[in-house]
Amino acid sequence: MLVRIEVDERACTGCRLCEAVCSFAHEDGVGPGLARIWVLNTDLWGPRRVVVCRQCADPACEKACPVGAIKVVTEESVRYVAVDRDLCVGCGACEDSCPYGAIAMHPDKPWPIKCDLCGGDPACVKYCAAGALSAARGSAPVRARERRLRLVKKGN
Repeated sequence: MLVRIEVDERACTGCRLCEAVCSFAHEDGVGPGLARIWVLNTDLWGPRRVVVCRQCADPACEKACPVGAIKVVTEESVRYVAVDRDLCVGCGACEDSCPYGAIAMHPDKPWPIKCDLCGGDPACVKYCAAGALSAARGSAPVRARERRLRLVKKGN
């Protein structure tokens, strides 16, 4: 079962092709504000940080949503955190709650955008020329990172 996109930031060249193919696959337009994956710190020599939804086991965005528009969904061979646009009121609580910064309000529409794993065939993974992205398969998302993040937030 596909459960998340893994990122090898050391392999990332900063070309941002992942952003372009993601935005085109979801919006029929190309632009980083339309993508569900973002490459930060893309100067020539600096380190890069790739931000994409980690499909948390216990999503903060789901808990923060006051109308229940965010749910964990399992369809066929994919498990992901989904936004129900029909229920969403566009309050942005999900964006504020994500500890990874991986959900953002759509620049032109009243709902958030986040990675949905492209139904099990992520475009960003297919077109990453550097091989920095891969589709992680398993029965559950990575929980160790989430535990570490909670410990850091608590100051332990």
